[in-house]
Amino acid sequence: MFTTDESYRGGTEKICDCCGQLSRRTWSMVVRDHRPYALFSAACYDHGDVRESWIDVVFGTWGEGTDYHDHVTFGCRFGPVSNSPLPAATAVDAAAVAPDGPLFGSKLSRADALAHSKISDFWQVIDFIVETDPLVHEHHYGHRPAPDRG
Repeated sequence: MFTTDESYRGGTEKICDCCGQLSRRTWSMVVRDHRPYALFSAACYDHGDVRESWIDVVFGTWGEGTDYHDHVTFGCRFGPVSNSPLPAATAVDAAAVAPDGPLFGSKLSRADALAHSKISDFWQVIDFIVETDPLVHEHHYGHRPAPDRG
Protein backbone atom coordinates (compact mmCIF):
# COMPACT_ATOMS: atom_id res chain seq x y z
CA MET A 1 0.00 0.00 0.00
CA PHE A 2 1.19 3.49 -0.85
CA THR A 3 0.92 6.71 1.12
CA THR A 4 2.48 10.13 0.65
CA ASP A 5 4.93 11.84 2.95
CA GLU A 6 3.22 15.18 3.44
CA SER A 7 6.46 16.77 4.68
CA TYR A 8 7.70 16.52 1.06
CA ARG A 9 4.51 17.92 -0.49
CA GLY A 10 4.75 21.15 -2.38
CA GLY A 11 2.96 23.07 -5.06
CA THR A 12 3.09 26.14 -7.23
CA GLU A 13 1.36 27.88 -10.11
CA LYS A 14 2.94 28.90 -13.41
CA ILE A 15 1.81 30.43 -16.68
CA CYS A 16 2.02 27.88 -19.51
CA ASP A 17 4.56 28.88 -22.17
CA CYS A 18 2.49 27.46 -25.03
CA CYS A 19 -1.00 28.79 -24.24
CA GLY A 20 -0.63 31.50 -21.58
CA GLN A 21 -3.04 29.73 -19.22
CA LEU A 22 -2.34 29.08 -15.57
CA SER A 23 -1.00 25.62 -14.73
CA ARG A 24 -0.94 24.18 -11.25
CA ARG A 25 1.82 21.90 -10.01
CA THR A 26 2.25 19.51 -7.13
CA TRP A 27 4.88 17.09 -5.91
CA SER A 28 5.38 14.67 -3.05
CA MET A 29 7.22 11.56 -1.95
CA VAL A 30 5.38 8.27 -2.36
CA VAL A 31 5.98 5.93 0.57
CA ARG A 32 5.72 2.13 0.42
CA ASP A 33 6.10 -0.09 3.49
CA HIS A 34 7.01 2.98 5.57
CA ARG A 35 9.99 3.84 3.31
CA PRO A 36 10.46 6.51 0.65
CA TYR A 37 9.68 4.78 -2.64
CA ALA A 38 9.34 7.35 -5.43
CA LEU A 39 9.16 11.09 -5.92
CA PHE A 40 6.52 12.49 -8.25
CA SER A 41 5.77 15.83 -9.78
CA ALA A 42 2.59 16.65 -11.68
CA ALA A 43 1.68 19.68 -13.78
CA CYS A 44 -2.06 20.17 -14.44
CA TYR A 45 -3.12 22.15 -17.51
CA ASP A 46 -6.25 23.28 -19.29
CA HIS A 47 -5.23 23.67 -22.93
CA GLY A 48 -8.44 25.04 -24.38
CA ASP A 49 -10.96 22.25 -23.88
CA VAL A 50 -8.24 19.66 -23.17
CA ARG A 51 -7.67 18.97 -19.49
CA GLU A 52 -4.41 17.09 -18.92
CA SER A 53 -1.69 16.36 -16.38
CA TRP A 54 1.94 15.60 -17.09
CA ILE A 55 3.39 13.43 -14.34
CA ASP A 56 7.01 12.38 -13.75
CA VAL A 57 7.92 9.62 -11.30
CA VAL A 58 11.48 9.15 -10.05
CA PHE A 59 12.51 5.80 -8.56
CA GLY A 60 15.79 5.19 -6.74
CA THR A 61 17.52 5.34 -3.39
CA TRP A 62 16.29 8.08 -1.06
CA GLY A 63 17.77 9.49 2.09
CA GLU A 64 20.52 11.64 3.41
CA GLY A 65 23.74 11.48 1.41
CA THR A 66 22.28 9.67 -1.62
CA ASP A 67 24.22 10.24 -4.83
CA TYR A 68 21.28 9.46 -7.15
CA HIS A 69 23.33 6.86 -9.08
CA ASP A 70 20.34 4.51 -9.32
CA HIS A 71 17.63 7.07 -10.09
CA VAL A 72 15.41 6.52 -13.10
CA THR A 73 12.54 8.76 -14.23
CA PHE A 74 9.36 7.76 -16.06
CA GLY A 75 6.90 10.19 -17.67
CA CYS A 76 3.14 10.07 -18.18
CA ARG A 77 0.45 12.21 -19.78
CA PHE A 78 -2.95 11.75 -18.13
CA GLY A 79 -5.85 13.13 -20.11
CA PRO A 80 -8.24 12.54 -23.00
CA VAL A 81 -7.46 9.82 -25.53
CA SER A 82 -9.10 8.79 -28.78
CA ASN A 83 -12.25 6.68 -28.55
CA SER A 84 -12.75 7.11 -24.80
CA PRO A 85 -14.92 9.46 -22.77
CA LEU A 86 -12.58 9.02 -19.78
CA PRO A 87 -9.02 10.26 -19.30
CA ALA A 88 -6.25 7.68 -19.55
CA ALA A 89 -2.54 7.41 -18.78
CA THR A 90 -0.02 7.27 -21.61
CA ALA A 91 3.73 6.82 -21.22
CA VAL A 92 5.75 9.73 -22.61
CA ASP A 93 9.40 10.82 -22.57
CA ALA A 94 10.26 11.56 -18.94
CA ALA A 95 10.87 15.05 -17.53
CA ALA A 96 11.09 16.49 -21.04
CA VAL A 97 10.83 20.11 -19.88
CA ALA A 98 12.92 19.72 -16.73
CA PRO A 99 16.62 20.51 -16.82
CA ASP A 100 18.94 17.53 -16.60
CA GLY A 101 20.25 16.88 -13.12
CA PRO A 102 21.26 14.08 -10.80
CA LEU A 103 17.85 13.88 -9.09
CA PHE A 104 16.22 12.58 -12.30
CA GLY A 105 19.01 10.08 -13.00
CA SER A 106 18.25 8.42 -16.29
CA LYS A 107 15.26 10.11 -17.97
CA LEU A 108 13.57 7.32 -19.90
CA SER A 109 12.14 7.73 -23.38
CA ARG A 110 8.66 6.33 -23.90
CA ALA A 111 10.10 3.23 -25.62
CA ASP A 112 12.68 2.65 -22.88
CA ALA A 113 10.04 3.10 -20.17
CA LEU A 114 7.70 0.54 -21.74
CA ALA A 115 10.55 -2.01 -21.82
CA HIS A 116 11.88 -1.20 -18.31
CA SER A 117 11.63 -3.73 -15.46
CA LYS A 118 9.89 -1.12 -13.24
CA ILE A 119 7.08 -0.32 -15.70
CA SER A 120 4.50 -2.16 -13.56
CA ASP A 121 5.63 -0.22 -10.47
CA PHE A 122 5.33 3.01 -12.46
CA TRP A 123 1.71 2.29 -13.47
CA GLN A 124 0.84 1.44 -9.85
CA VAL A 125 2.26 4.78 -8.68
CA ILE A 126 0.39 6.65 -11.45
CA ASP A 127 -2.87 4.98 -10.39
CA PHE A 128 -2.18 5.98 -6.77
CA ILE A 129 -1.45 9.61 -7.75
CA VAL A 130 -4.57 9.97 -9.90
CA GLU A 131 -6.76 8.38 -7.22
CA THR A 132 -5.38 10.20 -4.17
CA ASP A 133 -3.49 13.38 -5.00
CA PRO A 134 -5.85 16.29 -4.24
CA LEU A 135 -4.76 18.49 -7.15
CA VAL A 136 -4.54 15.82 -9.86
CA HIS A 137 -7.76 14.10 -8.83
CA GLU A 138 -9.78 17.31 -8.61
CA HIS A 139 -8.33 18.59 -11.90
CA HIS A 140 -9.72 15.60 -13.79
CA TYR A 141 -12.80 14.61 -11.82
CA GLY A 142 -14.04 17.93 -10.41
CA HIS A 143 -13.86 16.95 -6.74
CA ARG A 144 -11.27 16.07 -4.16
CA PRO A 145 -10.55 12.38 -3.55
CA ALA A 146 -12.60 10.60 -0.90
CA PRO A 147 -10.86 10.38 2.46
CA ASP A 148 -9.00 7.15 3.13
CA ARG A 149 -11.24 4.99 5.27
CA GLY A 150 -8.26 2.68 5.90
